[in-house]
Amino acid sequence: MSGACPGAETVLLALGLSAVGADVGRVSSSQESLASNGALMAYTAAAMYGGAAVDELITGSLPGDPPTDLTSVIPAIAIALLLVRYGPRMSTRWLAALGPIGVVMIAQALIGAPHAGDAAVLYVWPVVWSSFFLGRRGAIAILATIALAHAAVLLALPPTRGYMGRWFEVMIPACTVALVIVTLAERNERLLRRLAEEARIDSLTGLLNRRGFEERAALALAMAERDGTPMALAMFDIDHFKQVNDDWGHEVGDRVLARTGRIIERQARETDVVARYGGEEFVVLLAGSDLGAAHSFGERVRNSLAAAQAPDMPVVRVSVGVDAGRAAENVQVLQRNADDALYRAKRAGRDRTITFQRAALGGYGMRPERI
Repeated sequence: MSGACPGAETVLLALGLSAVGADVGRVSSSQESLASNGALMAYTAAAMYGGAAVDELITGSLPGDPPTDLTSVIPAIAIALLLVRYGPRMSTRWLAALGPIGVVMIAQALIGAPHAGDAAVLYVWPVVWSSFFLGRRGAIAILATIALAHAAVLLALPPTRGYMGRWFEVMIPACTVALVIVTLAERNERLLRRLAEEARIDSLTGLLNRRGFEERAALALAMAERDGTPMALAMFDIDHFKQVNDDWGHEVGDRVLARTGRIIERQARETDVVARYGGEEFVVLLAGSDLGAAHSFGERVRNSLAAAQAPDMPVVRVSVGVDAGRAAENVQVLQRNADDALYRAKRAGRDRTITFQRAALGGYGMRPERI
């Protein structure tokens, strides 16, 4: 990183940067976790600039090497220190410019070097950094910057050193590294997203689990509050499910759970939130439904389940408790009320749908054990 870039080459580099500047600024909003961590972006960029300064200091002190050019080392150290101090508070758009700035500094070093060297390998650093943190657009932008910057370098060198092959020797490896980084980063992002989704899905029924239901229910509540629509909730519990496991075995019990989940989901609308809440219990949040609609939904599920009996499976029935309320009603309140109604259905003989009677209940006392 020694020497200064002549005026013509500086203009060419500036033109190149302005041509790709818009793409550098368009940072992919889909980057998550590590790739969206501003502090990590700043600290790794600081390491990149600091590493370049250390490289120049070491090579400049070796016998036979040109002396260290402090005019290039000092700016690199200054940028590294500023990033450590202020980088985590900088916006991603400003941090995105660090890749092209590094490319320009490398190009200046190559132009000012007294003889052909290996400094072009430093292009790999901004390629890796931009490809990982900025995704495809960042990779394309940094490669375009390198293509223009290195072309300016070769034009500034004597013909014996600035031949076309050196441009391809830089661009082919740089493109390969960018392709590998982007491919691996996107693959990892897909895997992480899939794991996050699976953490919210019940593996037996394919429905949401308790965690997934609570997250989706919060979103549904926010939409209902915005639109001013009512919402209802239905709790389902398979009657005598312990006896099913005892008499038929747990494999058949799992099949009963899976079939019950399918029937409930089939009767629900796309806007409803259906989940296996735990054990043999299912819950459905019915957006835009009143108490009558929720009761009708519970009855449809019961009738569909009764009509879907198979000779190799036990007769299965469900008890249902439902409640409905205003859009501003807390989902937990609806669930608690529907659960109380479900216990009433159990005590009344099972295989029925009971609606929660708000006026009839003076408070929420201790519930009896499940029958």
